[in-house]
Amino acid sequence: MSTTERARAPIYDIPEAAAVPEVQRHNFLVMAFYQISLRCGWIFKTESIVMPAFLDALGASAWVRGFLPLFNRFGQSVPPMLLSSDVTGARFKKRIVVITMLLFAFCFLAIACIWKLHANSWWMPAIFLLIYALFFMVVGVHNLAARAVQGKLIRANRRGRLMLAGNVFGAIISVGLAYWLFPKWLPVEGPHNFYGLFVFAALMFVVSAVVALFVVEPEDPKRKTTRRIYNAWEDVKRTFREDPRFRKIALVGALTNTSIMLFPHYQPIAKEYLNLALDNLMPWIIAQNLGMAAFSLVLGPIADLRGNRTVLRLLLIVMIATPLLTLYLINQPSWGGNYFWIIFVLVGMTPFSIGILCNYTLELTETIHQPRYLATLGLIVAIPAVLSPLVSYSMDFYQSPVPLFSAVSLLLIIAWLLTFRLPEPRYGEISAE
Repeated sequence: MSTTERARAPIYDIPEAAAVPEVQRHNFLVMAFYQISLRCGWIFKTESIVMPAFLDALGASAWVRGFLPLFNRFGQSVPPMLLSSDVTGARFKKRIVVITMLLFAFCFLAIACIWKLHANSWWMPAIFLLIYALFFMVVGVHNLAARAVQGKLIRANRRGRLMLAGNVFGAIISVGLAYWLFPKWLPVEGPHNFYGLFVFAALMFVVSAVVALFVVEPEDPKRKTTRRIYNAWEDVKRTFREDPRFRKIALVGALTNTSIMLFPHYQPIAKEYLNLALDNLMPWIIAQNLGMAAFSLVLGPIADLRGNRTVLRLLLIVMIATPLLTLYLINQPSWGGNYFWIIFVLVGMTPFSIGILCNYTLELTETIHQPRYLATLGLIVAIPAVLSPLVSYSMDFYQSPVPLFSAVSLLLIIAWLLTFRLPEPRYGEISAE
């Protein structure tokens, strides 16, 4: 690539006020503690393990489980798109992070209380899904604000280390909590206490909100918010129209995120095909979190040294293998259950990949435009999840996970091939090598 071409793609950095070394160190530590405490709450509501088990306890079928990824991605796409101008215009974005964390806690306290009072009611699955949908709408706004704070305060070549710190130490502490508490609340014999599980998750969300208050954030100028739907859609079109690099990462992200459609089904098919009981939840959760920590130790430094494009390529190789290995193991009834924990080690790469996609996107533009870019990315990667209830019904229709799991693997292969057309914004590239 020539010098002229490189000059056409500026390399963006954080504001000068946030770049002071003492402020950088303080914010890095605070945001690491924030991520650790958030993970300690999130482990008790894992989408791939705990929430499907909860729906199983309510007697829900596969097509109902398919609403979990739909609500997950809808909530993380449409509300952020509609509110991106509010996040952009906020003088202190950490305030949005704190408020949304407290709303996390409220949602799970509500689920816990309703479960305790009406666990066997016929309408319980519908109420749970409603609160779950509201929860992920809040999650979407929270993630937009939290990533905007990260883009504003943490240098690009330190975001991988922040991810490493949050994932590794968060995994160690949260796994210890899971090892201690899961057998008390989800015992092999006796009633399952989802009430205690969800109340503890809510408590950790409150702790995370308190930690976020200590971020040192330079004040942004107050900006007028725009009309919601019309201007949000115009922002989406503008982002696509003006930045060809964004168009490429959006396509890769949409294909990569097809893997989330499989999240609600790993635990139930292990139960159905391998006769694995609920007492496997705790070791599976430990495997998933320790696996993410191990990958973070390797991939975090690579992201800082080589850029997020390289890490995304490596992640996709693992993600391609996960559904294929799942199909292989469930067809080995005599011994497949002994190794099914490996699946949950690999499943942890999907949420990790979302973080890498967002970190890549942060490097495409300056701070003021980052919420718009992130909101647009969230909208695009949510498209596959809209089909989740329909494609999940294929498991009921075919009485087999093979069509769905094979199709997702194929789409992930296409995503991996497309990464070779991605430029690396870290080095000012405007086209692939």
